[in-house]
Amino acid sequence: MQLTPEIVKDIIENVPKRRTPIDGYVRSAILMLFFNRHNQTYLVYIRRTKDMTLHSGQMAFPGGKIDAEDASSYETAVRETYEEIGVSEDQVVHLGEMGYFETLTSGYDAVAHLAWCDNPPKYRLNPIEVAEVVEIPVAILKQQFRPDLHFDNAQEVMYLNFRFKSEHSPNPANLWGLTARITHHFIHGLTDHLQRRSA
Repeated sequence: MQLTPEIVKDIIENVPKRRTPIDGYVRSAILMLFFNRHNQTYLVYIRRTKDMTLHSGQMAFPGGKIDAEDASSYETAVRETYEEIGVSEDQVVHLGEMGYFETLTSGYDAVAHLAWCDNPPKYRLNPIEVAEVVEIPVAILKQQFRPDLHFDNAQEVMYLNFRFKSEHSPNPANLWGLTARITHHFIHGLTDHLQRRSA
């Protein structure tokens, strides 16, 4: 499956969005970074190191807490992406954002920004924060999409899990929690886009 920046923009324009942050939650921002290789679109994830105090060893998107000096949440997302995996703002094109997504346990409220990289990224990992980068084909994520999950209650989150085993990593990538919910939201939008296009 190969996407284009225009397709991703259409998805962003049509997905439901929560625009207002939750009072009392720590505001943060993440970056969903897309690129094409060999007629496949990939989405970039990171595995956090096991010695971190928060979300240790988990799969995540690049990102972090919004600092007071950040001009925007997108600036936070690209700053954190550069600090964590070495992909700078001038290598990507900002396509838009999908609103806020809250964690269910740690009190964070994250804006999900989406960006496009015209060429496969070249990474420089921060070994303190990032154990590895995992590039997952969007087609694999779509195959595992659960359209029956609408998150009407917290229990449904327990049934949400994307899995991927890269030939470049000894460890399988299991997406769950906030990362899986944001991924699910995008794939839901992609499914709707494909239905609109075929109508």
